[in-house]
Amino acid sequence: MSAHIIPAASNALMINYLESQGFKDVYLDSSLVTAQLLGNCKTTTLEAAAYVSYVQYMARITDMAVISDGDFNIQTPSELTHYVGELIASGCQSVIISDADCQDDIRIFEAKLIAALAGVSNSQSQIIVKLTGFAIYGLAGLEGRIRVIQNNNIAAILISNITNIDIPVIQSIQTSIAINLIIDNPNINYAGAEQLKPTAILDSYNVRRALTRSAETMSQNIIFKMFMGR
Repeated sequence: MSAHIIPAASNALMINYLESQGFKDVYLDSSLVTAQLLGNCKTTTLEAAAYVSYVQYMARITDMAVISDGDFNIQTPSELTHYVGELIASGCQSVIISDADCQDDIRIFEAKLIAALAGVSNSQSQIIVKLTGFAIYGLAGLEGRIRVIQNNNIAAILISNITNIDIPVIQSIQTSIAINLIIDNPNINYAGAEQLKPTAILDSYNVRRALTRSAETMSQNIIFKMFMGR
């Protein structure tokens, strides 16, 4: 496998283990962090300030390059600029900005990118734009957003919410931007993602499944031992 693999994580134990295994990057996926703190993946239930504060603590314990979600539950451009700045100041090398809330308006999308870029205070950090709406805006919409990204001198994108079937269509895109993919659903796997020859593949789906199984197994074992001890 030639693409750079970046696993998601949600707590200090996971981060320490991944670092011990030689990983150089880690993604603090906001949905996994929400599950870690609140027991569900509904990101609307966790405040932006709480997520940013948690990421700041996690960034302090690792030498890995930390990737975070920069527009997590943020309502205004000024808030976005502020929180992107906070994440970068805490040690995040890359901050992901998603188009999930502006898939139908490319002007709002561009305004969001400009607000995010205003929070980047050093040349070592970068914005990665997460494009989530391929199923909605199709190839033409994806290409239009990539042009906007290029015009704003952003060097990396992250394509999400796609399947193995979508890969051959997306392969037709010609761009100098670094294309990354994220495995975030059961309908895309590493073999499919590799066909696009991405710079990196992030993985949140398999990590989420493993965490769920681990929590269930651990809870079952604890309950079993409690009853066996009586």
